[in-house]
Amino acid sequence: IMLKSTPVYSRVAALCKSRKWQSWEGYIMADTYNFSVTPEYLAIRNTAALFDFFPLYVYLISGADAALLIDRLITRNINKCKIGQVMYTALCDAEGKLLDDGTVYRFDETTFQLTTNTPTLDWVQANAIGLQVEIQDKTLTTNTLPLQGPKSRAILNQVAATDLDGLKYFNFVETKIREIPVVISRTGYTGDLGYEVWSDAKDAIALWDILMEVGAADGIQPAGFYALDLARIEAGLIWYEYDYVPSRQAQTDAEKVSPLEVSLAWTVDFSKASFIGREALLKEKEQGVQRQLVGLELDRNFLHQTYGEQSLFLQDLRTPWRTKFPVRVGEQTIGQVTSGCWSPAGENYIAIACVSTNYAQATTPIVPKMTVEIHGQSIPASIKSLPFYDPEHKRSNLSSVPTLALA
Repeated sequence: IMLKSTPVYSRVAALCKSRKWQSWEGYIMADTYNFSVTPEYLAIRNTAALFDFFPLYVYLISGADAALLIDRLITRNINKCKIGQVMYTALCDAEGKLLDDGTVYRFDETTFQLTTNTPTLDWVQANAIGLQVEIQDKTLTTNTLPLQGPKSRAILNQVAATDLDGLKYFNFVETKIREIPVVISRTGYTGDLGYEVWSDAKDAIALWDILMEVGAADGIQPAGFYALDLARIEAGLIWYEYDYVPSRQAQTDAEKVSPLEVSLAWTVDFSKASFIGREALLKEKEQGVQRQLVGLELDRNFLHQTYGEQSLFLQDLRTPWRTKFPVRVGEQTIGQVTSGCWSPAGENYIAIACVSTNYAQATTPIVPKMTVEIHGQSIPASIKSLPFYDPEHKRSNLSSVPTLALA
């Protein structure tokens, strides 16, 4: 299959020394630019990292009934979303299973941008029948460049027409970067201070060049999927297809999950009179969920003593992985790991797992011990609350940041 190129692919290809690539929604994306993921990860945590996020699906929904349609589609309450605000939300099917997760931007009383990971245009249109709305698919004409890391604000402030010091977490501003019209939102997928620069796709290369040039003095790095995975797993952020299967892609009912099972219960607003999946979710809430997403920490000392720090087995675990491995207590399988990595911030092997609710609440060691079976090896593990990493500067407007070094 021929992979498609993103609007900034020519820049990405020239910078990608490793020649390691992967497909994201049919587009060719850099795994790592360098032979080691370390410089890109440290840029996210200490300076600034620039990502190519073109493959997101973007729909502009406007008209007299736009808010009504959005409120029907999402689990959040759109009436609580102010103009200039971004809402992260779950989107469910009629059975309350997770169709996708995404964001809604409110531009004015009747204009919204819905962004999803998977193509949902047909679903949006089907639910808009009889409503006064216009739905525009802006996917191929809209580009996103996430700039993430403690220096991201300082870099953008040098080139944006609007001062970003007062822009609150999950808010956005319509402005310009050197005469190029952009929307800058204080959002991201790394669990650190960060912004996303939205523009017309035709302006993507110019914006990439400006940010790389201005950010050079602050140590900006282009960053790929490996660094993103490290950062988002540390932040306890789920990724579709790895940590959950979108319900329309599921092969079996058992693969489908609800937002209540994958740490997204906080996005479900039952005070709303109606939204797709509400009745099913209400019933599930009353009965109690059977499984929950948790953080797991693998026993680092056991791993190093058993396999040796330089073993190929541990090198495999240091690279972000998205393989399903069974989680067991004694002989009983209680769930599965969905993604994991070596955490530079916590200096340990960490994972996100979906386990039976009986065990999800356990913060004390369980007897018999919990283990993760990886390539036939049983690794002792313990439950940790998510996120693993949550710096104060992500939400605050202060820029003082501790430097994270790798031992």
